[in-house]
Amino acid sequence: MNTIQDISSSEWEVMKVIWSLDVATSKEVGEILKTKQDWEVATTKTLLGRLVKKGFLNTEKVSNYFVYHPTIVEQQGSMDRVNDAVSSICSKKVGDAILNIIDQYDLSQSDHDAIIKALADKQFVESVKCQCLNNCTCAPGTCNCA
Repeated sequence: MNTIQDISSSEWEVMKVIWSLDVATSKEVGEILKTKQDWEVATTKTLLGRLVKKGFLNTEKVSNYFVYHPTIVEQQGSMDRVNDAVSSICSKKVGDAILNIIDQYDLSQSDHDAIIKALADKQFVESVKCQCLNNCTCAPGTCNCA
């Protein structure tokens, strides 16, 4: 199987629909994405085929239609995608990225409680080392390598 990084943004939209339905036909996915994204059925079928080829969906023929099943669970796929995104930014900017997420997205009270607990349990370091370049010479707290 490929890795989460191999899923395009459009394929990710298909995965979200499949996860929300657990199991779906191409017609069901196509109808949802026609409404949500204004995609033609052919586009959705192409994306479903790519996801099967990449190993993120299994398919089986039932009567005259194909039924699609995810091969990865949503939580793991989402966490892998977040970890991939975070690993692509400067380690000194991760805190800013987390603050931006907290600021930009709606969070529930249970999200708040989990974040506060995670922060209380987190072991912090004095400073974060820049990992952008092997020869970073920035002083602690002043990295401009990004």
